[in-house]
Amino acid sequence: MGIIYRISDFVYLILYKVIGYRKEVTRMNLQKSFPNKTYKELLQIETDFYSQFCDNILEGLKGLTISKKEISKRMVCKNPELLDSYFEKGKSVIITTGHYYSWEWWFLGIDMPVKHKIILLYRKLSNQYFEKKLDEIRRSFGTIPLQAEKVKTFFKEKENGQYGYIFATDHSVNDVNKSYWLTFLNQETPVAFGAEKLAVDFDVPVVFSRIKKIKRGYYEFEYIDVEAEPTKTQLGDITKAHTQVLEDTIKEDPAGWLWSHRRWKRERPEGIEIHD
Repeated sequence: MGIIYRISDFVYLILYKVIGYRKEVTRMNLQKSFPNKTYKELLQIETDFYSQFCDNILEGLKGLTISKKEISKRMVCKNPELLDSYFEKGKSVIITTGHYYSWEWWFLGIDMPVKHKIILLYRKLSNQYFEKKLDEIRRSFGTIPLQAEKVKTFFKEKENGQYGYIFATDHSVNDVNKSYWLTFLNQETPVAFGAEKLAVDFDVPVVFSRIKKIKRGYYEFEYIDVEAEPTKTQLGDITKAHTQVLEDTIKEDPAGWLWSHRRWKRERPEGIEIHD
């Protein structure tokens, strides 16, 4: 791992200092998200982000060969009992999260500490080799990858099973007209409504998984209850709740989020309401 992080430091110099990979996008996202921060504060977040981003890349590559024993030391679940309490009640759960800190290691480490079988929803990759390789690695750690387009069918077929469905809720949405528009990090943001809809339709509790960096190469994650009784909620309650937890997490430690992502590339269509 020492070699891995020395390589990461070198990649950081090339990616950030020399190439300036998506620096304009990152800088604009930070400025709009934190308008009250000084230039010095924003620059510190920016440099910390790129350092962590390079660690994420190298940790992701290491994930192709890392052992379960190593992952269990480096990505530790703080409170598996929260999910287990739903399991004991015969309940599946929807696990919302964002692209925050070492999410690829989290995908590998999430299944081992809990009783639910973890289903990882993903978008199909253009590179078939990497798609097959990632599928093999994730399955070897106990997680079942599932294309997002097939999740509703899977829900119906596995209605009596007990699963933990991972929804990364900070993706760019495909259809802004079918999204739920919120003010997120000081900007109008379309959020996919799928997690809430499935939670309500199938009465599946919703939690959020928050990753925290302990030190370089070591992380812990904890589950936070979002909604235990989805069928009793009003439209939008669940989406607003898990988005708020993500925003609070990012504000507390901004360097861990994926700032180089073009999250705000779409404008709200005329006639679509913004929810506060």
